[in-house]
Amino acid sequence: MRIVELTAHVQILKRTQTLESPTGQSATAAAAYRACTMIACERTGLVHDYRRKGGLVAAGVAAPTDAPAWATDRARLWNAAEMRERNKDRGPNARAFKANAVVAREFLYGFPAELSPEGRLNVAQTVARHMVTRYGVVADYAIHEPGKDGDQRNFHCHMMVTSRRMTPDGLTVKTREWDAHANGPRHVKAWRAYLAKTLNDALAAEGKAGRVFVEHRSFKDRGSSQKPTRHQGKAKTNGARKARKVEREAWRAKEQAAMATRHEQEQHCLNARQRAEEGAQLRDTAEQQATTAKALDALLARNPEPVKPAGLAARIADRLTGRSSRAVELAERIRAHEARIAEMKAEIVAERQALAVEQRREAKAQAERHRAEAEGLEKAVAARVAFDRAAEVQARRDEVRHHERDREHDQERARDDGRG
Repeated sequence: MRIVELTAHVQILKRTQTLESPTGQSATAAAAYRACTMIACERTGLVHDYRRKGGLVAAGVAAPTDAPAWATDRARLWNAAEMRERNKDRGPNARAFKANAVVAREFLYGFPAELSPEGRLNVAQTVARHMVTRYGVVADYAIHEPGKDGDQRNFHCHMMVTSRRMTPDGLTVKTREWDAHANGPRHVKAWRAYLAKTLNDALAAEGKAGRVFVEHRSFKDRGSSQKPTRHQGKAKTNGARKARKVEREAWRAKEQAAMATRHEQEQHCLNARQRAEEGAQLRDTAEQQATTAKALDALLARNPEPVKPAGLAARIADRLTGRSSRAVELAERIRAHEARIAEMKAEIVAERQALAVEQRREAKAQAERHRAEAEGLEKAVAARVAFDRAAEVQARRDEVRHHERDREHDQERARDDGRG
């Protein structure tokens, strides 16, 4: 049988400002956050909207049977709780809101992993109804699924209760039994016992009583030599997560800087190479143009006579002397050179276009490679986040298994002592 140590905490919600809550706590904000809803606070004028928060499994409000109808309206209930906490009618701060008023109490507890969703809801409703019946308060419960950074078996319930009793006339006297130093611990202990019994009854109703048992007693009360461990707490957990986040961000910044430097160097090399290719192509083009122009100049130098139109007598004389055939030959050679020049110009244009296309292809390929490297870095960061989360969960599970082994050893020694 697996023994589950009951995880349950009781805390007050107080307006006093703290380092964790520089503006103080309010019941409206706490209720909106836990129920993933929106509540406009009449006392502060703030609107607390947590409808996009997520993680809520089920929520409900339990009130005394003779309570006003608005007592089960979450927004009206906690606004009434806030507005109720004022100073008395006399004095310099008459009717002002109390600066250090306790506006609510929160009871936070976890469920055994073996308990079904229906069983969890039944337990939450039963415990809330118990608080209503036993203390005459209103209980607002919300079941949350495990957080993304924690143990994925950690379904838990936040139950906020009013710090005043609810009657047909509304919120009245304070529940002082929870405040007294002499009685408070006794009530907490009784509530833990009731919660453990309710959880075990729910497990038994699902046929799981032989597999798991919720234990609320301390090791000392059980006669065990095992030493209790101190709950790490939200502040320490968040501090450790923040330290890991800072470490990841530092690593990411270092990798990004190195990648940016590398990309800048690669871009510089690509630009320099492409400029060199363009320069070489321009030099080749200039040499080809110079060679062709030089050949044409030499041809014209050897044949300085211009080709002029002539009359019939002149054409006959040219034909008899042979000058006509030389002129025709010269004209053909000139046309051939001009055709070659035009062809060369077309080749130059095509080569330039081909070079530009190739350079654009290289630039695009390099940009895609750089983008892929940047995406790879983001995936590596996400992998580190997932690894840190998994390591945190595994550490908690190892701690639980360690406690379970110690508990089994205590049980074996107790059995051995009984046989002796």
